[in-house]
Amino acid sequence: MGPGRHAADDGAGAADARGDGAAARLGERLHAARARLQLTLDGVAQRSGLSRSFLSRLEAGDANPTLRTLERIAEAVQTPLSVLLGGAPAAARQLGPPSPSSEVVHRPRREPRAWPPGEGRTFPLTPVGARRFEAVLAEGTPAHHAFTTSHPGEELCVVLTGRVAAEVGGERFELEAGEALHYDAAVAHRLTALDPRGRYLLVVAGPGTAAAAEPRRP
Repeated sequence: MGPGRHAADDGAGAADARGDGAAARLGERLHAARARLQLTLDGVAQRSGLSRSFLSRLEAGDANPTLRTLERIAEAVQTPLSVLLGGAPAAARQLGPPSPSSEVVHRPRREPRAWPPGEGRTFPLTPVGARRFEAVLAEGTPAHHAFTTSHPGEELCVVLTGRVAAEVGGERFELEAGEALHYDAAVAHRLTALDPRGRYLLVVAGPGTAAAAEPRRP
């Protein structure tokens, strides 16, 4: 195992995960996310600092990662944690009003950069496990929104720089810096940067935000 690998996750929870439908769905979504980016398991391992063998077991549904490990993987495959965790059984969600998070997360300022057409990535701004809402900073066209998707909750897209095209329910909006769009995330939608400088803040909120349904293509 090379430097920076997280040994605690290599095999932790593997036996418990076998036969777990949620673990199998997580593995399928991870495989789909890296396939969209044309990433190998070795590529995800290099980006996340996790071992290839652990990631292989995760895709096979034979491992249960910690939330912090999932956050690393979500960033590596440029997919929000809520999307990666989509489709979890209702019994797995915490019932009752959400309790305030005791974790304070500071994210350093990120300089905008130009991304080649059809590329981009997201940076999570909220702490892992946040239940009230999830916020990500997107640059370019991240893989998770390059195709039409839908999931429970609401989304607010605020364009910071450049121009972004939003397609919601068959209607197209072209947003410039300073403009925002709020919509029902259950309606099929897609976000695309119209120039490499496209940068926007995406806030996802609503029931089941931390375990949103799996994105689906119409």
